[in-house]
Amino acid sequence: MATDNEVTGHQERTEEFDAFGPWVYRVRTDGEVPRLFRRFAPDPASATMVIKIPRGIARRDANPQMDLYDHLVGLRGDRLTLLSRAPGEAHGVRRREVATDRIVALEDSVELLDGRLSVRVLDEKPMTVGYNGASRDVVGEFVAALRSAIRGGPPPEATGPAPELGLEDLWPDVALTTEYRELVRAEPAMGMRAAHARRVVEPVEPSTVSRLLHRWWPMWLQGAVVCSDPSELLVLHRRSWWVRGGKPVHSIARTSVPLGHVLPVETVPTGYHGVTEIRVRHDAARFAVPSGSPTERVLLELLG
Repeated sequence: MATDNEVTGHQERTEEFDAFGPWVYRVRTDGEVPRLFRRFAPDPASATMVIKIPRGIARRDANPQMDLYDHLVGLRGDRLTLLSRAPGEAHGVRRREVATDRIVALEDSVELLDGRLSVRVLDEKPMTVGYNGASRDVVGEFVAALRSAIRGGPPPEATGPAPELGLEDLWPDVALTTEYRELVRAEPAMGMRAAHARRVVEPVEPSTVSRLLHRWWPMWLQGAVVCSDPSELLVLHRRSWWVRGGKPVHSIARTSVPLGHVLPVETVPTGYHGVTEIRVRHDAARFAVPSGSPTERVLLELLG
């Protein structure tokens, strides 16, 4: 006969399995914490926000006895905790915790259903998790809570209407234009400072083969929108700054950099005419921009 603990464990695993899918869920109670992480998890009821990120497997390949979640990410006050499934480590869990004042940048991006959240930490490796892009709204809520924790409060109030960004500014990049409008609808104080549209770029020293290759398979520098408020820089861009050929681009990314840190910034040639890469120390962020453009000037002004 099964013991009470065995029955309870089986029921817990069955409930977890019944809810399993590609979705990122917000965790509000102890019962919603995946069993693997329960002994290490912060109390969801007293945390600012906790989310659980499932394994990237099809439901047909899952079963009730499996640990079905790869990550539990929790924010409590000024502490960010990441618990990750790690079969080769003690208890099968890897735990990492950082203070929010050591976070130097956040990048949240999706490319179709491939979502990725990367937290860049001063003098440490990034904390990076993948997730299904269908749950971008839930991850976006967590990122907003984390940005508020880094800032030390909610977004500032707008002092006037946000600058309008028309399709002509980024043509034909409708996705970035839409992303900007969604941003300022949620955060009116996060106004546009500069923008550039995507463009074909040429190598500085092309060989004959390279010149022919770029003629038939050109390199595109992708567009971007630079926004800021008094405490934060936020850049809307594509996951990759460089795309070859004429294939459609299906990614969108937001990189935020708190302006409280003083980090060295350098400009680096890219090997393409009229394009400079701006690098923030500790690999906090990299931005490829047209040389001498308003985008470059604003980024250097804000980050310098």
